[in-house]
Amino acid sequence: MRAMHETSELLDFRRAFIWLLCGMLLPSVALVAFGVVAVANERAAVERRLAEDYDARLRVLQRAVLERLDQAAFAVSEGRRDPLVAFVAPLQGSPPALAEAAQRAAVLPIGGHLLVGTETQGERTAYALVRVAAPEGGERTLVAPLDLAALAAEVPKLAQQRFPRERADFRLIPPREPVAALAALRRFVAEAGNNGTIVARASLPSPLEGFALAAELPGDDPAAAVAFRNRTLYILLLVLLYVGIGVGFGLTLREISRAYKLSRLKTDFVANISHELRTPLTSVRLFAETLREGRAESPQEVRECVEMLSSEAERLSKLVEKLLDWSRLESGRRMLELRKTEVPQLLDEIAVAYRAQQLPASYQSEVEPGLPPLDVDRDAMAQVVLNLLHNAVKYTGPDKRIRLRARKAGKGVAIEVEDNGPGVRPQDRKRIFERFYRGDDLLSRSTEGTGLGLAISKKIVEAHGGRIELETKVGEGSTFRILLPVA
Repeated sequence: MRAMHETSELLDFRRAFIWLLCGMLLPSVALVAFGVVAVANERAAVERRLAEDYDARLRVLQRAVLERLDQAAFAVSEGRRDPLVAFVAPLQGSPPALAEAAQRAAVLPIGGHLLVGTETQGERTAYALVRVAAPEGGERTLVAPLDLAALAAEVPKLAQQRFPRERADFRLIPPREPVAALAALRRFVAEAGNNGTIVARASLPSPLEGFALAAELPGDDPAAAVAFRNRTLYILLLVLLYVGIGVGFGLTLREISRAYKLSRLKTDFVANISHELRTPLTSVRLFAETLREGRAESPQEVRECVEMLSSEAERLSKLVEKLLDWSRLESGRRMLELRKTEVPQLLDEIAVAYRAQQLPASYQSEVEPGLPPLDVDRDAMAQVVLNLLHNAVKYTGPDKRIRLRARKAGKGVAIEVEDNGPGVRPQDRKRIFERFYRGDDLLSRSTEGTGLGLAISKKIVEAHGGRIELETKVGEGSTFRILLPVA
């Protein structure tokens, strides 16, 4: 039955563990996927926002560039020089690329102009065809090739005039070169050496077909910077989330494990208590039946039965009192009556109580002279020391050597109980002060006990502001040390 009960508890523990794992991992996986999508969408949103912001500026700059070309054409018609005009010459024998434009320019009024663009062998050129009066009378058309390099140099100035506080750079981008390996390599090298990021483009109309205006932000890609910042923040928050989940998972797992172990300890405790109660109750019933049936004929036999009944009843009383002590300590209902007490006086009271219990062993007492007084509850502290002495008697062999010492320890006083018993195994040392815990070795199992004595002792010592320690070597004995502050 006990094995089946432990198996059921283990299955419940594993089931709770699996549900806890699923409840934590599934939402976190969904959160990771959502975060990845959100970071990707954020980058796209930043790029769209920048493009929308700079498209309006590029349209303004586009009109400014066309107005600047018109100014260069007016300068030609008025006979003035202009930086955008490479040279001026009469249009004679219209080239095939300008034939149609020359016909349209011929019908313009004097002072009128026409801006045209041509492409010859992959090279684009812009011209201003201006209608002026001829010196010999009549009219003629002048052709003025436009210097596109000078125009490209003026684009940033035009942008500065219209957007004085703008941190972006505006420039004129020429048409792409014919797709060839060398041209592609040249563009790749040029773009790789550029530290800016183009966030918006706007194509130019005639006579600059193929050319485009570009808004370029200096430094790294702003969308990438925003995406990197958001990604870093997201990863940091995700790490914090997983740390929190891990800590919570660990604490929950520890509590589940502790609850499982406590359940097993309680099961062992019930089994031990049942055994401890069954033995004296069986003796009480046996001797009571002996007296009732009149089997004890002589007065001496009757006296022996009565003494055994009294002994077993006292044993039951101590067991119940130990359970009640633990219950009071756990609920905080046990109040300590602290009084200033001299250490030799406390040890004398312990010696009187020890002799009254008629245990099958004595102990040697050693008290360091000049010890300061302690603020203790005498009965409670006597209970602690007597419990340690009882354990020393129970767990040592036939040659019992038990010492009770009191000495100065730092700013406090140490009361030590030393024995020559088998010692405490390493796996039991950390848990020996836990409630209901008893070692799994043969000696512990064959010795009566509830697993509450040391737990009660630790609670009482800590309530005095002290602590209890264990020094032990397997096969050589143990020393339980009570460290108490002075009054």
